[in-house]
Amino acid sequence: MAEMTLPKRDRESISSSIKIKDITELMFGSVLEINPDKKPAVDYGRKRVHIYLRSHSSSSICPHCGEESSIVHGKGFRHPQWMPIQSMTTYAHIELNRYKCLNKDCPVNTFTEELDNVRHNQHRSDIINIIILSLSIFCSDITAALICREMGIMVSHDSVNRILNHIRTEDDSNIKIIGVDDVCLRKGQTYHTVIYDGNDHHLVALLNGRDGKELKKWLKNHPMVNTVARDRAGAYASAIKEVLPNCLQVADRFHIFQNLIEYLKDIFKAGIPSQIFIQNNEVLDEAPEKCKCEIYSPDSDVFDDIHYDNSPPVDEKTGKIITFCDKKRFVYSAKYLKLKEKREEKHKIIMQLRKEWSETPTPRKKNFALKYGISVPALDKYLNMTEEDVDQVLEIKEYRKRHTDMDDYLNIIYKMLRDHFNPAFIYSYIIHIGYPGSLFSLEDHIRALSLNNFGVFYDKFFHTQKQYPENVTIISRNDVFRYITIKDKDKMNETDVYKYYSIIEEHYPEVKLCSEIWNTFYSILMGGAPDKLDDFLDKYENSPITPFVNGIKKDIAPVKAAISSPVSSGFVEGGNCRYKSTKRLMFGRSGLHHLFLKTYAISIIMRTGKSASDLLSDWFCS
Repeated sequence: MAEMTLPKRDRESISSSIKIKDITELMFGSVLEINPDKKPAVDYGRKRVHIYLRSHSSSSICPHCGEESSIVHGKGFRHPQWMPIQSMTTYAHIELNRYKCLNKDCPVNTFTEELDNVRHNQHRSDIINIIILSLSIFCSDITAALICREMGIMVSHDSVNRILNHIRTEDDSNIKIIGVDDVCLRKGQTYHTVIYDGNDHHLVALLNGRDGKELKKWLKNHPMVNTVARDRAGAYASAIKEVLPNCLQVADRFHIFQNLIEYLKDIFKAGIPSQIFIQNNEVLDEAPEKCKCEIYSPDSDVFDDIHYDNSPPVDEKTGKIITFCDKKRFVYSAKYLKLKEKREEKHKIIMQLRKEWSETPTPRKKNFALKYGISVPALDKYLNMTEEDVDQVLEIKEYRKRHTDMDDYLNIIYKMLRDHFNPAFIYSYIIHIGYPGSLFSLEDHIRALSLNNFGVFYDKFFHTQKQYPENVTIISRNDVFRYITIKDKDKMNETDVYKYYSIIEEHYPEVKLCSEIWNTFYSILMGGAPDKLDDFLDKYENSPITPFVNGIKKDIAPVKAAISSPVSSGFVEGGNCRYKSTKRLMFGRSGLHHLFLKTYAISIIMRTGKSASDLLSDWFCS
């Protein structure tokens, strides 16, 4: 890639406007300069850089009395942490002037000049503190400390927490529009009340509990509030009405719709099955019978790219042929387990017999045969066995296997099982490549090879599944409900619900009723005409949604305000999302105040356009 070069005119302009001194001022301020007596040092082992600076000021103002002095009394030294260089921790060793205070009434005789970019009680520069704060408000304190360490900024998570406590919070007593909601710290255990500014949507307060007591105290200190967007919680409604009776309360449209949806779902569940079956353009009253079919059709195109032969399987590591159990036997069945017990018992008798024979001085075969209940030839056979022959008693005896149609496909089945193919896929693939034998035998061999060699058991008919006839269309109850409540029905034009909706509505009167209720209420709540709400409530007063109607009547003024007022609680839900994200990042630590500070900082930065340095401005000026 060619190196980018600037035009000559631009190079001359840059070289004439940027000087070494200007860069030094940009990095360290106007008062400091590089100390020529000491060269910068780099400790690569500990990843640290040491820069030596000195002040060239001629005077300074006393921080105690405010009087300026130009009499240098001595030198002072500071060693703050500066912006890292090449991800190495950088320390600035600064030689400062110590001036004599000329004010006789000043409590100090001498003072060390202060720097603009490093507080007098800090061992980190302001820009580093701003970076730490910026990281900490978007992640946990521990994570922020780890990120800083990777950048070359040495700070502990406790120090990160302390920086957060220096955030400047503003409480506007003249705030007029707010949003109120409840949030949980631990679901089902600890709840809080959040308050947001209705203008720029930043977090204003995070209060204990959700019973309205703390909200009352807060409202008494903010008497200018005239509009509150809230959910339909009774505790908040009564608290606002008690403290600010003339305040306009606006109910949350989202929660109103959610309440109605819950009642409509109950109607659906009571009268409509979870699955609706349509056959020949008619809704079936009962589910049709399922029929068995192959999971994979042997004629499917999915087998065209699969190629296995009947060559013996080979171990990829050793290159040796793998010996596997290719018999159609189920060694874990009751029959084979009983045979296994008999083999173990026989092995035990043979071992005991051989041991006793070797320990007897003059053994007689007839006596041994009578004692163990065996014939003399059998005794001779057991005594003449080698150790390998005795161990073979425990194994299943392999008899000569007759040739079957299955022999040409056993290696294929084993290799496909080893490669983790679905057994139903293997079953159809063997048929696809021309297996001429019994399908029951094929099924049993796949099950036996899987169980005996890989320990995986499959039921009979593993290659089949039950499904409804192809001419039956299945539509879920939830899809019908979604079609009723969705705003843009064109999104479902390609679905079966759209195609058969008229048939479903005709067959189930509950669908028509819910559709009518939803469309009417939605048009009223979003239409800007609150007077129409009374007609809706009168019409459905004695209906399946009677509890919903009664709830609206109890909260009628805020609901009508939600219809007519431009204020909504959408900003409250957005603020709650920021709260939840912050809470999860903190892992539930550090208490309510710390949680408020983080959420407050995030909302201020995201909603008001302020920066992290603005949040620390009071600390920097102190």
